[in-house]
Amino acid sequence: MLRIILISLLLSFGFGLSAQNKYSTEDKKAIKYYKKAQESIRLRQTDEALVYLEKAFERDNRFIEALLFSADLYSDKGNESKMIAVYEQAIAIDPHLFPNALFNLANAYLKHGRYEKASSTYRAFLNIDKISDKNRNLSLHKIKCCEFAIEALKNPKDLNAQSLSDSINTKADEYWPSLTADEQTLIFTRLLPTGKIGRNQLEIFQEDVCYSENEGEQWSKSKVLSDLINTNGNEGAQSITADGRYMYFTASGREDGRGRCDIYYSKKVGDIWSEPINCGANVNTRAWEAQPSISSDGRSLYFVSNRKSGKGKMDIWKSNLIEILEDGRQRWSIAENLKINTAENEMSPFIHASNTYMVFASDGLVGMGAYDLYQIDRSSDGQWSEPKNLSYPINTHNDEIGLIINAKGDKGYFSSDRLAANGRDIYEFEMPLEIQPPKVSYLKGHVLDEATMQPLAASLILLDIDSRDTIAYSKSDRKEGEYLVCLPQGKDYLFHAEADGYLFYSDHFQMKTGMDDHPQKKDIALQAIQVGKEVILNNIFFETDSWEIKSESESELNSLCEFLILNKSISVEISGHTDNTGSETKNISLSENRAKAVYSALIVKGIPENRLSFKGYASSKPIGDNNSEKGKAINRRTEFKVIKK
Repeated sequence: MLRIILISLLLSFGFGLSAQNKYSTEDKKAIKYYKKAQESIRLRQTDEALVYLEKAFERDNRFIEALLFSADLYSDKGNESKMIAVYEQAIAIDPHLFPNALFNLANAYLKHGRYEKASSTYRAFLNIDKISDKNRNLSLHKIKCCEFAIEALKNPKDLNAQSLSDSINTKADEYWPSLTADEQTLIFTRLLPTGKIGRNQLEIFQEDVCYSENEGEQWSKSKVLSDLINTNGNEGAQSITADGRYMYFTASGREDGRGRCDIYYSKKVGDIWSEPINCGANVNTRAWEAQPSISSDGRSLYFVSNRKSGKGKMDIWKSNLIEILEDGRQRWSIAENLKINTAENEMSPFIHASNTYMVFASDGLVGMGAYDLYQIDRSSDGQWSEPKNLSYPINTHNDEIGLIINAKGDKGYFSSDRLAANGRDIYEFEMPLEIQPPKVSYLKGHVLDEATMQPLAASLILLDIDSRDTIAYSKSDRKEGEYLVCLPQGKDYLFHAEADGYLFYSDHFQMKTGMDDHPQKKDIALQAIQVGKEVILNNIFFETDSWEIKSESESELNSLCEFLILNKSISVEISGHTDNTGSETKNISLSENRAKAVYSALIVKGIPENRLSFKGYASSKPIGDNNSEKGKAINRRTEFKVIKK
């Protein structure tokens, strides 16, 4: 970006002076060489132009225009150290003749992490009269960046980045990693040669989406993800849902595209990815949309766009999933601009599996000088915190774009070309404790038909027991029955699995106090609706030695009510059960009154009385060991049984 800005400014500056025939030299031979250099650049002959400029300077070693012109050309060639040296030479002659040269030199120092030199040079530039307000404000901002960077270098975070295995990283460029919540599948973008030569006589490359699977101690040899997703164009910068069943990615040049780059999605059924579908007009416009990040529940899509209605050049936007139509197509809401955007560029959003922690890149905030990575937290009211720089050495004077963090929050993954001979590779590192996101566990397994043990496509719902908010909604794979649901720490959850023609499955997870924080595997066998079948209502809670239903039971009561409304021919018996503590008389009374309390709550919710009955069984039907506290807890339960279909 700096090279493009410099060359456009200096070429226009050079041509403007030529037209006015005003130079800092009167040596006609030097001016002649200078004009020859201009002509060489018009013909894209950079090396020849540099030779002419060297000759011009040999004629007059105070010919500042020749120095500034050559400095810009060195930048264009990527020879930054030579560029800085020539700038220093020009400014030493006269820092006031072309003030913006001082500004450009300060930018070059900053780009190379020479923060003390950059700061003093910006300050020198600010002492010059008649500089633009834009460059004045930029200089003030960059001085703050220098001050931040100097302090960050004094207090580096402990970071030891390791390159992933050569089964993933090759001599080609690999970047933009994405990871399932169970860390079993890594998907990434690879830049590959096409074997074709472009108009500029350079080889043409294309981006493809690849993947690798966790084999315990190592990653499997990577493969191209799908021929339905990868085309002869560019596909990449992808993001996958926590369960790995949906992928959102950037593609360009497709027939159904709306702009230069659009965001598409594909669904995985079994091992097959579907034909990609454009996310539609509420996400994609005639502008540039790219770098999607999908929330773990698949209901919020964050992405980058340079549409004119934004705050800056590139902004981060968010769209919410409205519904999934019968044909599988998704409807997304009109995208909203995030408040964290600046007048500059915000890129590469990553929403962590907790849905409350985001990382993004920006060159418009105080940082180490280029694109830095920042972290924000979302409060319970949905507002994002002020961005926090992830500091050194996660951020350096180079561009840092694209960081993801595993669900557990203890590992980060990013791409870097720090080993130039290997190209751009994917690295992992241990996340410093002070910047780790909230820990997220998960529940995974298969949903099956209890009688046939065949896979079922079931709806999976996770609710916050206290607020009753839906935390996640997904479906198990219809071919394999696989599912995965994230369980963020800090809340207690109600979990339901349900399918048409089946009794639902109910469970709960206590994550508020850190219990059940390890990943769990659970195969769920749903029972077809038949007379005599019973379901434990694991989320009906009572006060101790009481039949008063606790407020946390409301979601479970609503689920049972909805089930009965959808299955109007069914009648059920609500049953109460206790452990063997206390007298039989007391337990019979307690169990019956608890069953009656649920029965009454359903009637209040509109279920006809003639479809319901209740009974207390005390401790006569144990399903656990009454000789242990764990077994007794299992025996204290509420159930419903189908008595009429």
